Amino acid sequence: MTEIRNQVLEGRQLLDGRTFIDCEFKNAQLVFKGLEQPGFNNCRFTQSRFVFEDSAAVTVNFLRGMLQPQTGMRGFVTGMMPEIGT
Repeated sequence: MTEIRNQVLEGRQLLDGRTFIDCEFKNAQLVFKGLEQPGFNNCRFTQSRFVFEDSAAVTVNFLRGMLQPQTGMRGFVTGMMPEIGT
């Protein structure tokens, strides 16, 4: 895993397989493709957002679909990942 330390990162940032330590993400698009989990340690996020692509996008869309009231799966998903909340 690649470590990135003490940097201010802007624009499109690929996350897969990287560990970010003491970094600031400023006006960044944090791109996760679902290939290898990234790590964050003591990072700051200013006006940044996550972008899910490829396999990660498929998984996120699957979970969003399961959260819809008509599926009856909301309790299952939130029980599996309580940090999602309601």
